[in-house]
Amino acid sequence: MLKKVLAILASSIAVLALGFAGYVWWLLQPRPEPRPLPTDIVSAVAPQGRALLAEAEASADYPLLAGSFEAQSLKSFCGVASGAMVLSAMGLPVTQDSFFTEDASRVRSRLRVTLGGMALADLAELLRAHGVRVAIHHADSFTVEQFREVVLQNLSQPDDFLLVNYQREVLGQTKVGHISPLAAYDRESDLVLVMDTASHHYPHSWVPMEKLHAAMATTDSTTGKTRGYLEVSDSHDEP
Repeated sequence: MLKKVLAILASSIAVLALGFAGYVWWLLQPRPEPRPLPTDIVSAVAPQGRALLAEAEASADYPLLAGSFEAQSLKSFCGVASGAMVLSAMGLPVTQDSFFTEDASRVRSRLRVTLGGMALADLAELLRAHGVRVAIHHADSFTVEQFREVVLQNLSQPDDFLLVNYQREVLGQTKVGHISPLAAYDRESDLVLVMDTASHHYPHSWVPMEKLHAAMATTDSTTGKTRGYLEVSDSHDEP
Protein backbone atom coordinates (compact mmCIF):
# COMPACT_ATOMS: atom_id res chain seq x y z
CA MET A 1 0.00 0.00 0.00
CA LEU A 2 2.80 2.40 0.89
CA LYS A 3 4.56 1.66 -2.40
CA LYS A 4 1.36 2.45 -4.28
CA VAL A 5 0.91 5.75 -2.46
CA LEU A 6 4.54 6.73 -3.10
CA ALA A 7 4.17 5.85 -6.78
CA ILE A 8 1.06 8.01 -7.07
CA LEU A 9 2.80 10.83 -5.22
CA ALA A 10 5.87 10.61 -7.46
CA SER A 11 3.68 10.60 -10.56
CA SER A 12 1.77 13.66 -9.33
CA ILE A 13 4.98 15.54 -8.58
CA ALA A 14 6.30 14.71 -12.05
CA VAL A 15 3.11 15.99 -13.68
CA LEU A 16 3.24 19.21 -11.63
CA ALA A 17 6.93 19.73 -12.45
CA LEU A 18 6.26 19.19 -16.14
CA GLY A 19 3.35 21.61 -16.03
CA PHE A 20 5.41 24.24 -14.21
CA ALA A 21 8.27 23.87 -16.72
CA GLY A 22 5.78 24.30 -19.56
CA TYR A 23 4.36 27.42 -17.93
CA VAL A 24 7.84 28.93 -17.49
CA TRP A 25 8.66 28.15 -21.12
CA TRP A 26 5.41 29.82 -22.19
CA LEU A 27 6.37 32.94 -20.20
CA LEU A 28 9.74 33.09 -22.01
CA GLN A 29 8.18 33.07 -25.48
CA PRO A 30 7.96 36.44 -27.26
CA ARG A 31 4.39 37.20 -28.26
CA PRO A 32 3.32 39.81 -30.84
CA GLU A 33 2.61 43.01 -28.93
CA PRO A 34 3.49 46.07 -31.05
CA ARG A 35 4.43 49.10 -28.99
CA PRO A 36 4.44 52.73 -30.14
CA LEU A 37 7.70 54.47 -30.96
CA PRO A 38 8.58 57.85 -29.41
CA THR A 39 8.12 60.75 -31.82
CA ASP A 40 11.86 61.27 -32.33
CA ILE A 41 12.44 57.64 -33.39
CA VAL A 42 11.57 56.69 -36.98
CA SER A 43 10.37 53.27 -38.06
CA ALA A 44 12.51 51.82 -40.85
CA VAL A 45 9.38 50.69 -42.71
CA ALA A 46 7.78 54.15 -42.69
CA PRO A 47 8.26 56.32 -45.81
CA GLN A 48 10.69 58.57 -43.91
CA GLY A 49 12.62 55.52 -42.71
CA ARG A 50 12.96 54.11 -46.22
CA ALA A 51 14.09 57.51 -47.48
CA LEU A 52 16.73 57.70 -44.76
CA LEU A 53 18.16 54.33 -45.80
CA ALA A 54 18.27 55.37 -49.44
CA GLU A 55 20.18 58.55 -48.56
CA ALA A 56 22.36 57.26 -45.71
CA GLU A 57 26.08 58.00 -45.98
CA ALA A 58 27.00 54.71 -44.29
CA SER A 59 24.94 51.58 -44.95
CA ALA A 60 27.43 48.93 -46.08
CA ASP A 61 26.35 46.50 -43.36
CA TYR A 62 22.65 46.74 -44.08
CA PRO A 63 22.35 44.21 -46.96
CA LEU A 64 24.30 41.54 -45.08
CA LEU A 65 22.40 42.06 -41.83
CA ALA A 66 19.02 42.24 -43.55
CA GLY A 67 19.78 38.96 -45.31
CA SER A 68 20.67 37.22 -42.06
CA PHE A 69 18.17 38.89 -39.71
CA GLU A 70 16.62 36.74 -36.99
CA ALA A 71 14.05 38.00 -34.51
CA GLN A 72 14.91 36.78 -31.03
CA SER A 73 13.30 33.41 -30.38
CA LEU A 74 13.05 33.96 -26.60
CA LYS A 75 12.55 37.12 -24.54
CA SER A 76 16.09 36.77 -23.17
CA PHE A 77 17.72 36.02 -26.54
CA CYS A 78 18.39 39.53 -27.90
CA GLY A 79 22.13 38.91 -27.53
CA VAL A 80 21.89 35.43 -29.05
CA ALA A 81 19.89 36.71 -32.03
CA SER A 82 22.29 39.64 -32.52
CA GLY A 83 25.34 37.39 -32.29
CA ALA A 84 23.93 34.77 -34.64
CA MET A 85 22.92 37.47 -37.12
CA VAL A 86 26.40 38.99 -37.25
CA LEU A 87 28.13 35.61 -37.50
CA SER A 88 25.81 34.65 -40.35
CA ALA A 89 26.51 37.97 -42.08
CA MET A 90 30.22 37.11 -41.82
CA GLY A 91 29.63 33.87 -43.69
CA LEU A 92 29.46 31.53 -40.69
CA PRO A 93 26.44 29.16 -40.71
CA VAL A 94 25.14 30.08 -37.25
CA THR A 95 21.56 30.45 -36.07
CA GLN A 96 20.07 30.91 -32.61
CA ASP A 97 19.55 27.14 -32.49
CA SER A 98 23.24 26.42 -33.23
CA PHE A 99 24.76 29.39 -31.37
CA PHE A 100 25.60 27.46 -28.21
CA THR A 101 28.41 25.29 -29.46
CA GLU A 102 30.51 23.30 -27.01
CA ASP A 103 33.03 26.16 -26.79
CA ALA A 104 30.33 28.82 -26.43
CA SER A 105 28.51 26.84 -23.75
CA ARG A 106 31.64 26.90 -21.59
CA VAL A 107 31.33 30.71 -21.54
CA ARG A 108 27.62 30.86 -20.69
CA SER A 109 25.18 28.03 -21.18
CA ARG A 110 21.93 28.18 -23.11
CA LEU A 111 20.03 27.64 -19.84
CA ARG A 112 21.75 30.55 -18.09
CA VAL A 113 21.05 32.89 -20.99
CA THR A 114 17.46 31.63 -21.28
CA LEU A 115 16.76 32.38 -17.63
CA GLY A 116 18.99 35.43 -17.10
CA GLY A 117 20.04 36.93 -20.42
CA MET A 118 23.61 38.19 -20.77
CA ALA A 119 25.80 41.25 -20.26
CA LEU A 120 27.92 42.88 -22.96
CA ALA A 121 31.09 41.09 -21.85
CA ASP A 122 29.29 37.72 -21.98
CA LEU A 123 28.33 38.31 -25.61
CA ALA A 124 31.90 39.31 -26.43
CA GLU A 125 33.22 36.01 -25.05
CA LEU A 126 30.48 33.98 -26.71
CA LEU A 127 31.36 35.50 -30.07
CA ARG A 128 35.06 34.88 -29.51
CA ALA A 129 34.18 31.23 -28.92
CA HIS A 130 33.06 31.21 -32.57
CA GLY A 131 36.51 32.32 -33.70
CA VAL A 132 35.90 36.00 -34.50
CA ARG A 133 37.68 39.09 -33.19
CA VAL A 134 35.69 41.21 -30.74
CA ALA A 135 36.56 44.56 -29.15
CA ILE A 136 34.42 45.72 -26.24
CA HIS A 137 33.84 49.41 -25.48
CA HIS A 138 31.97 50.65 -22.40
CA ALA A 139 30.17 53.96 -22.77
CA ASP A 140 32.07 55.71 -19.99
CA SER A 141 35.22 55.43 -22.14
CA PHE A 142 34.04 57.40 -25.20
CA THR A 143 32.06 60.52 -26.05
CA VAL A 144 29.12 60.76 -28.41
CA GLU A 145 31.41 62.52 -30.92
CA GLN A 146 33.86 59.62 -30.82
CA PHE A 147 31.07 57.09 -31.15
CA ARG A 148 29.66 58.98 -34.13
CA GLU A 149 33.00 58.66 -35.94
CA VAL A 150 33.21 54.95 -35.09
CA VAL A 151 29.72 54.38 -36.49
CA LEU A 152 30.43 56.34 -39.66
CA GLN A 153 33.65 54.46 -40.35
CA ASN A 154 32.37 51.02 -39.43
CA LEU A 155 29.11 51.21 -41.36
CA SER A 156 30.91 52.53 -44.43
CA GLN A 157 32.65 49.17 -44.92
CA PRO A 158 31.11 45.67 -44.98
CA ASP A 159 33.82 43.66 -43.22
CA ASP A 160 33.03 44.50 -39.57
CA PHE A 161 29.94 44.99 -37.45
CA LEU A 162 28.65 46.92 -34.43
CA LEU A 163 26.42 45.51 -31.69
CA VAL A 164 25.02 47.99 -29.17
CA ASN A 165 23.89 47.32 -25.60
CA TYR A 166 21.52 50.01 -24.31
CA GLN A 167 18.74 50.75 -21.83
CA ARG A 168 15.46 51.08 -23.73
CA GLU A 169 13.96 53.41 -21.14
CA VAL A 170 16.29 56.23 -22.22
CA LEU A 171 14.83 55.94 -25.72
CA GLY A 172 11.32 56.30 -24.32
CA GLN A 173 10.61 52.57 -24.62
CA THR A 174 10.13 49.75 -22.11
CA LYS A 175 12.59 49.72 -19.20
CA VAL A 176 14.92 46.85 -20.05
CA GLY A 177 18.49 46.37 -21.23
CA HIS A 178 18.71 45.32 -24.86
CA ILE A 179 21.22 44.30 -27.55
CA SER A 180 20.90 44.76 -31.32
CA PRO A 181 23.12 45.44 -34.36
CA LEU A 182 23.54 48.79 -36.10
CA ALA A 183 23.00 48.74 -39.86
CA ALA A 184 23.18 52.31 -41.23
CA TYR A 185 23.89 55.93 -40.34
CA ASP A 186 22.51 59.13 -41.87
CA ARG A 187 24.85 62.02 -41.07
CA GLU A 188 22.47 64.85 -42.04
CA SER A 189 19.76 63.78 -39.60
CA ASP A 190 22.27 62.21 -37.16
CA LEU A 191 20.09 59.09 -36.98
CA VAL A 192 21.42 55.53 -36.76
CA LEU A 193 19.47 52.45 -37.81
CA VAL A 194 19.05 49.86 -35.03
CA MET A 195 18.00 46.44 -36.36
CA ASP A 196 15.89 45.62 -33.33
CA THR A 197 15.82 41.89 -32.63
CA ALA A 198 12.63 42.27 -30.54
CA SER A 199 10.43 42.61 -33.60
CA HIS A 200 7.46 41.35 -31.58
CA HIS A 201 7.51 44.78 -29.91
CA TYR A 202 9.40 47.24 -32.15
CA PRO A 203 10.36 47.59 -35.82
CA HIS A 204 13.89 48.36 -37.00
CA SER A 205 14.23 52.01 -36.05
CA TRP A 206 16.25 55.15 -36.76
CA VAL A 207 17.42 56.49 -33.39
CA PRO A 208 19.03 59.87 -32.61
CA MET A 209 22.76 59.37 -32.10
CA GLU A 210 22.92 61.38 -28.87
CA LYS A 211 19.99 59.48 -27.39
CA LEU A 212 21.55 56.11 -28.27
CA HIS A 213 24.81 57.16 -26.63
CA ALA A 214 22.90 58.19 -23.50
CA ALA A 215 21.10 54.84 -23.49
CA MET A 216 24.46 53.03 -23.68
CA ALA A 217 25.88 55.20 -20.87
CA THR A 218 23.54 53.57 -18.33
CA THR A 219 24.81 51.07 -15.76
CA ASP A 220 24.12 47.36 -16.11
CA SER A 221 23.13 46.29 -12.59
CA THR A 222 24.44 42.74 -13.14
CA THR A 223 28.02 43.93 -13.76
CA GLY A 224 28.19 47.44 -12.25
CA LYS A 225 29.63 48.66 -15.56
CA THR A 226 28.17 50.90 -18.20
CA ARG A 227 26.68 49.38 -21.30
CA GLY A 228 28.32 50.11 -24.65
CA TYR A 229 29.11 48.40 -27.93
CA LEU A 230 31.08 45.57 -29.54
CA GLU A 231 33.11 45.74 -32.73
CA VAL A 232 33.11 42.34 -34.44
CA SER A 233 35.45 41.42 -37.29
CA ASP A 234 37.04 38.39 -38.91
CA SER A 235 39.83 36.88 -36.82
CA HIS A 236 42.10 36.83 -39.89
CA ASP A 237 41.86 40.61 -40.37
CA GLU A 238 44.70 42.79 -39.19
CA PRO A 239 43.92 44.35 -35.78
